[in-house]
Amino acid sequence: MLLSEGSKKTYKSYLLNINSRQYRVVCDANDTLLDIIRGQLKLTGTKRGCDCGQCGVCNVIVNGKVVRACITRMKNVPEHAEILTVEGLGTPDNLHAVQWAFIANNAIQCGFCTPGFIMSAKGLLDKTLSPSREEVRQWFQQHWNACRCTGYKQIVDAVMDAAAVLRGEKEMYEFSAMLKPGEYIWGTNYPRPSDKYKVTGTWDFGDDAGMQLPKDTLYAALVHVDVNHANILNLDITEAEKMPGVVKVVTAKDIYAAGGTNKLFGAQPPQVKGDGWERPILCDKKIFMWGDVVAVVCAERYEEAEAAVPKVKVDLEELPAVMNVEEAIKPDCIEIHPGVPNIYFETHVKKGADAGEIMEQMPYSIEDVFYLQRQPHLVLENDVGFGYWDEDGNLAIQSKHIWIYKAAAFMARGIGLQPSKIRIIQNKAGASFGYKLGITNEAMIAAAVIATGRPVFCRYDTRHHVTYTPKRAPALMRVAMAADANGRITAIDHTSWVDHGPDMKRRKRPFPR
Repeated sequence: MLLSEGSKKTYKSYLLNINSRQYRVVCDANDTLLDIIRGQLKLTGTKRGCDCGQCGVCNVIVNGKVVRACITRMKNVPEHAEILTVEGLGTPDNLHAVQWAFIANNAIQCGFCTPGFIMSAKGLLDKTLSPSREEVRQWFQQHWNACRCTGYKQIVDAVMDAAAVLRGEKEMYEFSAMLKPGEYIWGTNYPRPSDKYKVTGTWDFGDDAGMQLPKDTLYAALVHVDVNHANILNLDITEAEKMPGVVKVVTAKDIYAAGGTNKLFGAQPPQVKGDGWERPILCDKKIFMWGDVVAVVCAERYEEAEAAVPKVKVDLEELPAVMNVEEAIKPDCIEIHPGVPNIYFETHVKKGADAGEIMEQMPYSIEDVFYLQRQPHLVLENDVGFGYWDEDGNLAIQSKHIWIYKAAAFMARGIGLQPSKIRIIQNKAGASFGYKLGITNEAMIAAAVIATGRPVFCRYDTRHHVTYTPKRAPALMRVAMAADANGRITAIDHTSWVDHGPDMKRRKRPFPR
């Protein structure tokens, strides 16, 4: 069968000068510069963050202008363009002044945003060597540089010091001279050894490590169901498995076939009113909250996996949506997890005499209700993980998880393996702020590796990451306080309902004194 002229996909050849080296690349004109830098040239110092031009981690310099590579299409990149990435600025053994200054000013924490900041700062200092602090801040705002770790002061300090070095007013000293004879790094001002790799873009995060996987690695896309609450009547993967490049669509049936329970275990203190096994890995009977996953599409290419996701058909019987804690705690509210009350965890703390009696005797008292909103952690590195069978027959999962032994224990029974046969390896992480205490993609990756027998890579885009990873929970709080004539607080009666979505918690803390 011959393709018609109109159905042929065409490509263009580009000659580019990247880091003073000439490259010829062949690509689609609508490919992004980030796709070419990372995917084709394997220059991983330019990081992949939001993919929509809002975080600045992918900033590079094209013909003297700072651009966000993730939104710069190749059709807009001039032939013979001079492109500078962080790899072309300096090396761990030969730092540029900007890189040196970032280390000297402790302007680095997780390091994921650092290459983008450094390239943006280089673009500024190419234009002026005497910027004011306010001009530095405005420049970073103009080029969409975001950092969730430092608070920005140290970053501005670094740019000011780099400018002083480039003006010849300050020397770049050797960091090794800071460490006194017989002194350990711990407890000193000596820079972290990882800093020189973070400022040069040679510190590989999860997505970078995923590019070093074997050729037979499969790419996973998660099938989310965007309803708040529903029974699953039928799940049809037939059409999705016929899509180009799709090797398998993994469902709960595959987990059961491998001997797993398809359940994740949670911490189980005595006050919990369930058995701790309420959370499924892949939903097969019910959707408990918006974004629950029902299947994992595994394909030869990332784009093929994503293209097959809409082909998974899920028939649902929608149930009443429970959208906030006030609805969930009503006596007549539907149970989100059947057989488990919505207020599934209660703890009471009491100190001293009855708070109510004390309040009645005090000249001053106040009572009010407060609501603290849900808070996404908003790390710049999206959730990334991959898994494979290692040489000892263990299932190895590499991810951002920061509680590795607990993760193995919590998912073992669910996927049908002993905890001793699971290795959780923490990748170098672009921040967590606590969200990676929870299992996000690990069990689904594990299920896909077991079902396919091949390495599996999974990367959330920013929409998925912000939507589907754990959050700091909101709380509805009723607080009553009383004080004596001298303004001394004598009693507190505090009841809070902590909203974990389908996992409700209630905590009451009266503190009279």
